[in-house]
Amino acid sequence: MEYFATQCASFNFRKAARVITQLFDNALQPVGLRSTQLVVLLAAGIYENATMSQLADVIVADRTTLTRALKPLFIKGYLKSVTGSDKRKTSIVLTDKGHQIILKSVPHWTKAQNHVIKVMGRKNWENLRIALNKVSDKV
Repeated sequence: MEYFATQCASFNFRKAARVITQLFDNALQPVGLRSTQLVVLLAAGIYENATMSQLADVIVADRTTLTRALKPLFIKGYLKSVTGSDKRKTSIVLTDKGHQIILKSVPHWTKAQNHVIKVMGRKNWENLRIALNKVSDKV
Protein backbone atom coordinates (compact mmCIF):
# COMPACT_ATOMS: atom_id res chain seq x y z
CA MET A 1 0.00 0.00 0.00
CA GLU A 2 2.74 2.47 0.98
CA TYR A 3 4.68 1.76 -2.21
CA PHE A 4 1.54 2.45 -4.27
CA ALA A 5 0.98 5.81 -2.52
CA THR A 6 4.61 6.93 -2.75
CA GLN A 7 4.74 6.10 -6.47
CA CYS A 8 1.28 7.43 -7.37
CA ALA A 9 1.44 10.63 -9.45
CA SER A 10 -2.02 11.72 -8.32
CA PHE A 11 -1.26 11.17 -4.61
CA ASN A 12 2.02 13.08 -4.80
CA PHE A 13 0.79 15.94 -6.99
CA ARG A 14 -2.30 16.49 -4.81
CA LYS A 15 -0.21 16.40 -1.62
CA ALA A 16 2.27 18.93 -3.03
CA ALA A 17 -0.54 21.07 -4.44
CA ARG A 18 -2.20 21.28 -1.03
CA VAL A 19 1.05 22.34 0.64
CA ILE A 20 1.76 24.96 -2.03
CA THR A 21 -1.84 26.23 -1.92
CA GLN A 22 -1.65 26.62 1.87
CA LEU A 23 1.65 28.47 1.58
CA PHE A 24 0.28 30.93 -0.98
CA ASP A 25 -3.06 31.30 0.87
CA ASN A 26 -1.18 32.26 4.04
CA ALA A 27 1.05 34.66 2.11
CA LEU A 28 -1.92 36.37 0.43
CA GLN A 29 -3.98 36.71 3.62
CA PRO A 30 -2.95 40.36 4.18
CA VAL A 31 -4.59 41.37 0.88
CA GLY A 32 -7.68 39.24 1.45
CA LEU A 33 -7.18 36.84 -1.45
CA ARG A 34 -6.85 33.10 -1.67
CA SER A 35 -4.33 31.67 -4.12
CA THR A 36 -7.16 30.20 -6.20
CA GLN A 37 -8.72 33.65 -6.49
CA LEU A 38 -5.45 35.20 -7.60
CA VAL A 39 -5.20 32.55 -10.32
CA VAL A 40 -8.67 33.47 -11.59
CA LEU A 41 -7.84 37.19 -11.55
CA LEU A 42 -4.58 36.62 -13.42
CA ALA A 43 -6.33 34.47 -16.02
CA ALA A 44 -9.04 37.11 -16.48
CA GLY A 45 -6.33 39.74 -16.94
CA ILE A 46 -4.34 37.69 -19.43
CA TYR A 47 -7.33 36.43 -21.41
CA GLU A 48 -9.28 39.68 -21.66
CA ASN A 49 -12.99 39.35 -22.35
CA ALA A 50 -12.93 35.57 -21.94
CA THR A 51 -16.26 33.81 -21.69
CA MET A 52 -17.01 31.62 -18.69
CA SER A 53 -16.21 28.51 -20.75
CA GLN A 54 -12.93 29.94 -22.02
CA LEU A 55 -11.86 30.97 -18.54
CA ALA A 56 -12.79 27.53 -17.18
CA ASP A 57 -10.65 25.93 -19.90
CA VAL A 58 -7.69 28.21 -19.13
CA ILE A 59 -7.63 27.41 -15.42
CA VAL A 60 -8.69 23.79 -16.00
CA ALA A 61 -11.82 23.95 -13.88
CA ASP A 62 -15.40 22.95 -14.48
CA ARG A 63 -17.95 25.74 -14.82
CA THR A 64 -19.54 25.01 -11.43
CA THR A 65 -16.20 25.38 -9.64
CA LEU A 66 -15.42 28.53 -11.63
CA THR A 67 -18.83 30.02 -10.83
CA ARG A 68 -18.18 29.54 -7.10
CA ALA A 69 -14.72 31.07 -7.45
CA LEU A 70 -16.02 34.08 -9.39
CA LYS A 71 -18.81 35.05 -7.02
CA PRO A 72 -16.69 36.72 -4.28
CA LEU A 73 -14.52 38.37 -6.94
CA PHE A 74 -17.61 39.96 -8.53
CA ILE A 75 -18.89 41.02 -5.11
CA LYS A 76 -15.58 42.70 -4.25
CA GLY A 77 -15.59 44.47 -7.61
CA TYR A 78 -12.44 42.79 -8.95
CA LEU A 79 -14.27 41.37 -11.94
CA LYS A 80 -17.30 42.38 -13.93
CA SER A 81 -19.51 40.67 -16.45
CA VAL A 82 -19.90 42.33 -19.85
CA THR A 83 -22.50 41.34 -22.42
CA GLY A 84 -21.11 41.31 -25.93
CA SER A 85 -22.76 42.11 -29.24
CA ASP A 86 -24.14 38.58 -29.17
CA LYS A 87 -26.40 38.88 -26.11
CA ARG A 88 -25.94 35.17 -25.38
CA LYS A 89 -22.20 35.62 -24.76
CA THR A 90 -20.98 37.24 -21.58
CA SER A 91 -17.34 38.08 -20.97
CA ILE A 92 -15.51 38.17 -17.66
CA VAL A 93 -13.46 41.37 -17.38
CA LEU A 94 -10.83 42.37 -14.82
CA THR A 95 -11.71 45.78 -13.36
CA ASP A 96 -9.32 48.54 -12.29
CA LYS A 97 -9.91 47.39 -8.72
CA GLY A 98 -8.95 43.87 -9.84
CA HIS A 99 -5.71 45.18 -11.37
CA GLN A 100 -4.98 47.03 -8.12
CA ILE A 101 -5.49 43.94 -5.92
CA ILE A 102 -3.18 41.93 -8.20
CA LEU A 103 -0.49 44.61 -7.87
CA LYS A 104 -1.05 44.73 -4.09
CA SER A 105 -0.61 40.95 -3.92
CA VAL A 106 2.71 40.89 -5.84
CA PRO A 107 5.05 41.32 -2.83
CA HIS A 108 3.17 38.63 -0.88
CA TRP A 109 3.12 36.30 -3.90
CA THR A 110 6.84 36.97 -4.47
CA LYS A 111 7.67 36.00 -0.90
CA ALA A 112 5.83 32.67 -1.24
CA GLN A 113 7.24 32.02 -4.71
CA ASN A 114 10.79 32.69 -3.54
CA HIS A 115 10.27 30.34 -0.60
CA VAL A 116 9.19 27.52 -2.91
CA ILE A 117 12.17 28.14 -5.20
CA LYS A 118 14.57 28.25 -2.25
CA VAL A 119 13.26 24.94 -0.86
CA MET A 120 13.28 23.22 -4.26
CA GLY A 121 16.32 24.87 -5.77
CA ARG A 122 16.01 27.11 -8.82
CA LYS A 123 17.07 24.45 -11.33
CA ASN A 124 14.66 21.88 -9.86
CA TRP A 125 11.86 24.47 -9.97
CA GLU A 126 12.57 25.31 -13.62
CA ASN A 127 12.66 21.63 -14.57
CA LEU A 128 9.43 20.94 -12.68
CA ARG A 129 7.70 23.97 -14.20
CA ILE A 130 8.63 22.82 -17.70
CA ALA A 131 7.54 19.25 -16.95
CA LEU A 132 4.22 20.40 -15.49
CA ASN A 133 3.52 22.49 -18.57
CA LYS A 134 4.22 19.46 -20.77
CA VAL A 135 1.88 17.32 -18.70
CA SER A 136 -0.83 19.99 -18.76
CA ASP A 137 -0.61 20.22 -22.55
CA LYS A 138 -0.65 16.46 -23.19
CA VAL A 139 -2.84 14.75 -20.61
